[in-house]
Amino acid sequence: MEAEDVSKAEDRAEDPDFKNEGQSDVAQPDFPCGGDCKSPTALWEVLERKFLEYQQLACTSPAEHQKSLLSVLPLFLKAWEHSVGIIHFPSLARLAEDVSNQLAQEIHKALVGKPAEQARAAAGQLLRWKGDEDQDGYLLLKSVFVLTGTDSETLGKVAESGLPTLLLQCLYLFFVFPLEKDEVFENDVQVQRMFVQMLLNICSESQGLEGLLSGNELKSLVIATTCLQEQSCCFWKEPTFCVLRAISRAQNLSIIQYLQTMDCIKISLQNLSRLADSLSAPELSEAVSLILGFVKDSYLVSSALLLEFENGEGYPLLLKVLLRYEGLTQSEVDSHLEELFDLVVWLTTCGKSELKVFDSITYPQLEGFKFHHEASGVTVKNLQAFQVLQNVFHKASNSILCTKVLLAIRTMWSWNARNFFLLEWTLQPISQFVEMVPLKPAQVQIHFFQLLEALVFELHYVPHEILGKVQRLIKENPEPLCTLVALQSVLRIASADPLFTDIFRDSGLLGLLLAQLRKHAKILRKSGSKESTPSVQDPERELTCVMLKTVVTLLKGSVRNAVVLKDHGMVPFIKIFLDNEWYRGASLSILEQLSVINAEEYMSIIVGALCSSTQEELQLKLDLLKSLLRILENPKGRAAFRISSGFNGLLSLLSDLEGSLQDPPLQMWGIVIPSQTLDLILHTLCAVSAALHLDPVNGDFFKRNGLFEKLAEDLCLLGCFGALEEEGAPLNSWEDKKPRPFADLLSMAFSSAGSFPPKIQSCLQILSFLDDMVSGTLHLRRDLKESPRAKQEAVVDAQDEEASSDPQGNFEQWPDLDERADESDAVIMHPGVLCIMVRLLPRLYHEDHPQLSKEIQCSMASHIQSLVKSEKNRQVMCEAGMLKTLMTSCHQVLTTGSSPLHSGLIRIFEKLASQAIEPDVLRQFLGLGTPLPLLAPVKILNSSCVDRGDTGCSGSQAKVPMTAESPVRTTRDAGPCPPVSQALMPSGPSESFTLQMALSLISMTSPRNLQPQRAALAPSFVEFDMSVEGYGLQCGFLL
Repeated sequence: MEAEDVSKAEDRAEDPDFKNEGQSDVAQPDFPCGGDCKSPTALWEVLERKFLEYQQLACTSPAEHQKSLLSVLPLFLKAWEHSVGIIHFPSLARLAEDVSNQLAQEIHKALVGKPAEQARAAAGQLLRWKGDEDQDGYLLLKSVFVLTGTDSETLGKVAESGLPTLLLQCLYLFFVFPLEKDEVFENDVQVQRMFVQMLLNICSESQGLEGLLSGNELKSLVIATTCLQEQSCCFWKEPTFCVLRAISRAQNLSIIQYLQTMDCIKISLQNLSRLADSLSAPELSEAVSLILGFVKDSYLVSSALLLEFENGEGYPLLLKVLLRYEGLTQSEVDSHLEELFDLVVWLTTCGKSELKVFDSITYPQLEGFKFHHEASGVTVKNLQAFQVLQNVFHKASNSILCTKVLLAIRTMWSWNARNFFLLEWTLQPISQFVEMVPLKPAQVQIHFFQLLEALVFELHYVPHEILGKVQRLIKENPEPLCTLVALQSVLRIASADPLFTDIFRDSGLLGLLLAQLRKHAKILRKSGSKESTPSVQDPERELTCVMLKTVVTLLKGSVRNAVVLKDHGMVPFIKIFLDNEWYRGASLSILEQLSVINAEEYMSIIVGALCSSTQEELQLKLDLLKSLLRILENPKGRAAFRISSGFNGLLSLLSDLEGSLQDPPLQMWGIVIPSQTLDLILHTLCAVSAALHLDPVNGDFFKRNGLFEKLAEDLCLLGCFGALEEEGAPLNSWEDKKPRPFADLLSMAFSSAGSFPPKIQSCLQILSFLDDMVSGTLHLRRDLKESPRAKQEAVVDAQDEEASSDPQGNFEQWPDLDERADESDAVIMHPGVLCIMVRLLPRLYHEDHPQLSKEIQCSMASHIQSLVKSEKNRQVMCEAGMLKTLMTSCHQVLTTGSSPLHSGLIRIFEKLASQAIEPDVLRQFLGLGTPLPLLAPVKILNSSCVDRGDTGCSGSQAKVPMTAESPVRTTRDAGPCPPVSQALMPSGPSESFTLQMALSLISMTSPRNLQPQRAALAPSFVEFDMSVEGYGLQCGFLL
């Protein structure tokens, strides 16, 4: 109750609006006005008449005169209350004079001739509200309270009465002598509010201040706050400090002279020095803050009090007071400590002249650095005050104190960057702090290195000497956690500017880190490279991680640093870190930087690690592939990849996954979920796509060595694709409905809402990878969850981000999609991959899901057909051997006219054959539906007939059914082919199939019309007369 009331009293006393609001609040209890309540104007008129009558009684006795005055005051207060604090009274100054004199007489009468404790009780009794009993003192107090809140003239009358000195004397008694009872009533709080507000109103006027300085009361009160803290009255402590702060803020020269004459500062400092060990830290800091408040508020007028503070050993006292907080926790620290720190920081700016320092900047420096010789802004002038903060950091181990010192220094730097140099070139605080920071709490260490980073990030200054001491700290490693924080700070600093790659190399930091990493690698190799438990914090492991990251930063864009690492023989030791997941990312980054000077060595390491990794090390394989993808963006990296047998290494990864996507999975793959396997397949194919992208040499190597066929075989063995349908197997019924678009099926395969069987879903996802690979965008895809066939803008944005993440430009950015693709037609970048999709087409059939399988096959066939619409795509697909792939992989579908895939594949074949077709492929096509002959002469016959009379034949010749008799008869009529017995000839195809064959030949041999140019391209056939050769008919010739 008491503490709450004191707090309320201070809040109201310090509130600038307290004059009006406070006066309204303390208007109770009410006073009778001797009649019915009237309007405010009428009340003021009645008061005026009453006051005139009072003035006419001047010749009466003092007792009657007092009684008459007291009879007027209730009416005055009543009128004031009804007027909402607005006074309309012409004789206000005379009323203030009489009331102030009367109250002064009453207080003097209560205090004179009595011991201090009795005087305190008498004053309290005089001013207290006593209900129905005698309340003249309270009535006078309230009236003066109202009068002091009016105007300067009225306040001057109050000051002339000598009342300010008596009020200050009462305040001293109230503060020094505690209440006899612990309970505080509401009436006591009201009296306190009015009393304190009167003094605050008096302090606001110079005449009132002069009244406060007329005796020794102010001196006694100031000294009492510094020596009688434990015996003082808690109820009056905050109001007393509030009044003294108001006197301090007045900034009056008379106050400064008074305090100096009375030796208030000197005596107070002596008292506090004597009691520094006995008082509590909050009480001590509150008293010191009060004294320093007088010094600060007076400094703009005169520096006399500052000199008294310095001569009175004020700085050692400040240090002692601040160190008293050493043992306190965060919850025990109060606002007085914050206030005291602010005052000490202010003291550092007090001085008559600027500090003179010599320019001793060490170069090189950052580009934006500029040393300001001129003193712009607030600068540090008082090194004694700063030494208080410096010594606090030296001696304290409390995180709160040390952190506040560091924040104070940061504040000084924010005033003016020159302050850093003024302090560092004189007292060297930061350099000294580096040596002590390992002994400080972890929170302090973090704040200190943040302060160090501010020099680089905010002041753009490279503190070479300080960084050298930090480097020695890292080398000596006195405290592992501190070394970790220091190295993390160095890492952030090194990332700020490429200049630090040279600075830290020349300073020996790079060599130091490499030596430490060599030692850690040897330890790791002896321990068997066991994985650490993620949930267990291991400082040594974290330190090694930061070391690796720092080396990565120092290697970026610096070939010299990469050479240093290689000269240290670190490559074998970096390879050791690859086996540990904690170190793998940074280790791969180091190897990637080394690839700039030796790409073949990098590729041999990565490919070797991929091939030697075990089945369970899926994450290792993924990390290696992701690193490989980054290097394959560089043309040199793609060449080194080919030389290092990279393609074979990637295909061996797929071979190792044989049976991993079966449903149910094999026992050896039981612990691996399909999404992990598909993620590995995705990144493997991404690497293949990146190695082939816009690299003709790699593309030719891949094709020439039959690696497309090897890739198709490996995909077939994953376990999700079905087996080829046997020749002559009965066809399942097929619902003749339009299949869903291929792109929709692929998207559904990656959607959580998709309901595909596991094997079919895996097939579709792999087809999505291959489809993106065909268009040359798979290597831009980094996530299995990423929706296939993403918009072109999203891909371009991803490319921009990847390019911006490498400011050094070590790797070449992938060309923009706009540079390689028209908006209207899809461009086939890797035709061999489309041939793989054709090889997989028959294997998409699953007997347990026939309808869905057929739908996927038809949808994919339609998609392939759409890809070969353009002339350019037809040309590249013909060069890649797509026709031969169709004949070999889809032979049964092409010979089965009732298959739902038949018409789609026939159209694909026609489109490609119209572009270019090889003779042996044409012979195979013309032989579709005809069983293989049993005798060699028949084979020769068929071959010669195809050469002479295929699609180039016109009229009925092109429509003659190829029965068993017809070829023999035709051959006999035509010439040199020997006759063959019909018994040896197989039965021919049906008439409908023969008709389809004829239509296909017509389509292949017809010129293609190009809109809108209305031009025509000739097919890959011309007609010419071969009668001179003895054949006697026109035949088609393949171009």
